[in-house]
Amino acid sequence: MANEDAKLKVAELDFDTIKDNLKNYLKSQSEFSDYNFEGSGLSVLLDILAYNTHYMGYYLNMVSNEMFIDTALSRKSVVSHAKLLGYTPRSTISSRAALDITFTPVVNDANSTIIIPRFTRFLSESKDGVNYVFVNPSTRTITKNSITGLFVTQNLEIKEGQPLAITFTYNSQTNPKQSFELPESNIDTSTIEVRVQASAENGTQNTFILAQDATDVDADSLVYYIEENKNGKYQIYFGDGIIGKKLVEGNIIIVTYLASSGSAANGLTTFRLVDDILPGSTRTITTTSAATSGTAAEDIESIRFTAPKAFIAQNRAVTKNDYIALLNRDYPYFEAVNVWGGEDNDPPVYGKVYFTAKPLGGYEITSTEIEFVKNTIIKPFSILTVTPEYVPADYNYININANVYFDPTKTTKTPDEINATVIAAIRGFANQNLNAFNSTFRVSQLSRAIDDSDFSVVSNDLELILEKRITIDVTRTATYTLDFGTTLQQGTTSKRLTSSPAFTYLDSAGERRECFIDEVLQSYTGVESIDVVVPGREYTSTPSVTIDGDGSGAKARALIVNGVVKRIEVTDPGTGYTSATVSIAGGGGAGATARANLQGRQGKLRIFYFDNNQIKKTITEDAGDIDYQNGIVTLRNFSPVAISDPFGTLVIKAIPLSKIFMSEKNRIITLDLSDPTAVRSTITSIV
Repeated sequence: MANEDAKLKVAELDFDTIKDNLKNYLKSQSEFSDYNFEGSGLSVLLDILAYNTHYMGYYLNMVSNEMFIDTALSRKSVVSHAKLLGYTPRSTISSRAALDITFTPVVNDANSTIIIPRFTRFLSESKDGVNYVFVNPSTRTITKNSITGLFVTQNLEIKEGQPLAITFTYNSQTNPKQSFELPESNIDTSTIEVRVQASAENGTQNTFILAQDATDVDADSLVYYIEENKNGKYQIYFGDGIIGKKLVEGNIIIVTYLASSGSAANGLTTFRLVDDILPGSTRTITTTSAATSGTAAEDIESIRFTAPKAFIAQNRAVTKNDYIALLNRDYPYFEAVNVWGGEDNDPPVYGKVYFTAKPLGGYEITSTEIEFVKNTIIKPFSILTVTPEYVPADYNYININANVYFDPTKTTKTPDEINATVIAAIRGFANQNLNAFNSTFRVSQLSRAIDDSDFSVVSNDLELILEKRITIDVTRTATYTLDFGTTLQQGTTSKRLTSSPAFTYLDSAGERRECFIDEVLQSYTGVESIDVVVPGREYTSTPSVTIDGDGSGAKARALIVNGVVKRIEVTDPGTGYTSATVSIAGGGGAGATARANLQGRQGKLRIFYFDNNQIKKTITEDAGDIDYQNGIVTLRNFSPVAISDPFGTLVIKAIPLSKIFMSEKNRIITLDLSDPTAVRSTITSIV
């Protein structure tokens, strides 16, 4: 038929449109020209046909989505695609801490060494009503000190989790793939130990290790493999006799591991030994590193992002992205990693590759970790002539004070509930946009996130403070340089650079004072200097230099050498400038441009204390310098005798001038969620 309705349309997937297409098609046929499709039984049949078509279309669309890692929604599909790329998703990671332990034995104790076996139990302090079990992942042998008679071990690593063991017996008839599923889904796979016993009659055991590179594995290699299965659990399997040693009938597989609580135990600092290692002895336990780095298993989006990059690296480290992929794959205790070549360093150092990292749930990386990463993870895959070098992360901590305005007629929430919503929005923004290298923080984006946090929020005003933390050595005089990485605002009476906590300093009479650091206020508002940006060309005489701005009286003259503007000298700085521009005209040439630098680019630091009448007294007004333009604060010849912080940390806070902060190389922008003062909000009703 010539009628368009005589053609069955198959492009639509909507139920109603499918039904209408079927109905129009049938109406166009002479056999059904007089049918009432709305009131007849045929309408029910059309519903069934439309439903079936709609169902199949939806089903096939979902199936096609699951065929690609970019569009798959099901975790098992994403994990399967990652497997084809040779990538195993990161498991749950246990919180870990470090302890120094001293055992004082009983008198006449005959032991010369003691052993802390693998999975010796420690119990943490209570957190939210729960005491978490920590264990040491490897055996530690301690030798008695021949002078003190004490058994001392330092930096003993302990990990949170319940130690578990499971045993399998290999039967080639029922399990031809040599695959064994571990029953827990919250396993920290880095703690898995696999031992294979010859048989029930033969107790000989061999330890199998996790295979990392197929090129290093032969038919006799004692290795196992691990993967996440479709049930979200981990299963181990063994070689086929060509790539890895094959199991023998009757082998007994013994697997031990930790079932972890992820991030729940982060932040714990107090532990006690549960198991009796040296009967009758007394134990002194000092926590040298609080529990950190615990995290949940890798989510779908992270797998989708990381798997292709790990595949590109191909188990070697050549480009910086190869190094990043390698560190993310083999050392899951880093939250963020950055790498750059020696040619990009300042100054350039050829033959080196620099790396930096932020640990999960913390800010400090131990020297033991650094050496492990360099020698065990990077060097085996790196080019022979390239030396890895670690650079500590340079943290810019952000403090956020938010003044939020809301319309109470648009919500039933109380101001306290609005405040909680805003705080949650700020923390969510930080989790998504901060704690990453090579990132950009924009105040406008944070402001938008706050406005979008609740329908009743109409606007907000943000005040940002940047914070640097330095560890002070009170045993010597030292100079400390802090690079904020952005232009700083010159201080005012109410807002200026400050320090905390108090530190003890000697005044001119040698008396101990509880002191602080702040900024010496300045009032210089003239033009200090002018930089030539573009020298121009073909100048035959001296051009005129004009300084425009919100001040007055500034004058300058140009010096011409070989037809170009060589430099510009300020002859009168003028007064009242907060901004200024420079224009160059005349002289027979063209193209020269210049930039004005205002006075006050350099500031001073002072050390002060409060006397008994709470009057501020200055010890020195020359404690250091502030380079406002480059954001660098220098504390010179600083020699406190004590500081009111158990870790010796001094905090310097400054106000940024820019509303956009960028991080590169080892600088990272972070919001310390463990600091209760890092985020503050004031909720104000507009009604």
